[in-house]
Amino acid sequence: MFDFILNKPVELKVGDQMLKFSTLADFEFCMSGRTAIPSSKITDLVKFSTDQLKKEARTIKDIEKRFVSILSKSIEDPASINRALRELDPLIFSQDHSWRDIIAGLNNGDDAFNPYRRIALVKYMQYLSSRQEIIKYLYNEKKQNYKAGTETYSGASEPSEFKETLLLDNTVFEPGAQDFSKENSFERMPKGEAVTVVLTPNEEIDILLSKHKCKLAAQNGVQFIDQAGRVYKLNKGRNLIGRDSVSNVMIEPNLRDVSRLHLVIENFGDNSMQLTDLSSHGTYISSKYLTSRTGGQTSKS
Repeated sequence: MFDFILNKPVELKVGDQMLKFSTLADFEFCMSGRTAIPSSKITDLVKFSTDQLKKEARTIKDIEKRFVSILSKSIEDPASINRALRELDPLIFSQDHSWRDIIAGLNNGDDAFNPYRRIALVKYMQYLSSRQEIIKYLYNEKKQNYKAGTETYSGASEPSEFKETLLLDNTVFEPGAQDFSKENSFERMPKGEAVTVVLTPNEEIDILLSKHKCKLAAQNGVQFIDQAGRVYKLNKGRNLIGRDSVSNVMIEPNLRDVSRLHLVIENFGDNSMQLTDLSSHGTYISSKYLTSRTGGQTSKS
């Protein structure tokens, strides 16, 4: 499905169409247009019961965990993404926006297409996040309608469906310009995409894991300071931040809105680093680091 010659465009057959990409940036731009939810999918979700919405949310959550593991490993070992994608059941991918055909096409390429695979997986995860947001909204609307008495359900057990769960809670803290000065306003990092941060000696910046305020500091190397003030010196290379026991910086297990593998920090050893958010509830940094994004990466302006 792919024709690849050095300095020649990349061609990908999707169904009856042949898509041609002159650069990796062209491919990323095309995939970015496939992260929204088709109106037909939204119409279907509106008809779901609360039980069905919860089941859909859990399915997406399980799929995201597998993708997070693949992306995390690919940061340290870029070639691993080829093997990992081939091992997945193609049916795990939605047919919306021809995602299943795109992944199938990528699986017919060699390791030269690993950068394309990574972009496709990142954008597909953003598509899943969009689906999850719609599900959260619909679930909470049904919950509010039930409380207001404007919606009824069949079955005596229906009210128990509204037991609060973090998975479907849309009240998780979303910092914005209204919470901070304009200069220090926070924005959510794009999921799965690398954001470059360069610190000056002795500089500290705030970073939020979901709603928990932490810091990055350039003091005798790069340090991560968690929400409780504990200081961790980051290794050169890949550092995992999250609740999982394999993390280099292990966040308190009771902070359930912090993902097991929440953030990857690739420390280059010269006070520069790349941050990649892999979480469900987001990583937030100053908006000034997100103003000059190109090619899936972000540089400090």
